[in-house]
Amino acid sequence: NSQLYNIMSDKANEFKAQGNAAFQSGNFEEAVKLFTQAIELNPNDHVFFSNRSGAYASLKNYEKALEDATTCVNLKPNWAKGYQRKGLAEFFLDDIPAAVETYKKGLEI
Repeated sequence: NSQLYNIMSDKANEFKAQGNAAFQSGNFEEAVKLFTQAIELNPNDHVFFSNRSGAYASLKNYEKALEDATTCVNLKPNWAKGYQRKGLAEFFLDDIPAAVETYKKGLEI
């Protein structure tokens, strides 16, 4: 079981690395696909959701960005970057009061 977990974890991190490269080159749709593959292998890694949230935000799909940022924050509530992702999506969805509260939570951390 632990060997299978390690193989899946390695593959998920490989998808994450490829997703990061796609994101850096501006290929946000490809980044979303690659981060999704990472999430399918490891749905408990908050960074995968954070990265996909960033890719969705770059595509101006703020609803999906907010979903992923919320999952990220739920998985890792003491990680400030998740709140930055969530606040950004809320801001662009014109939910300014929620964005302010989210950013405040992130700053507390």
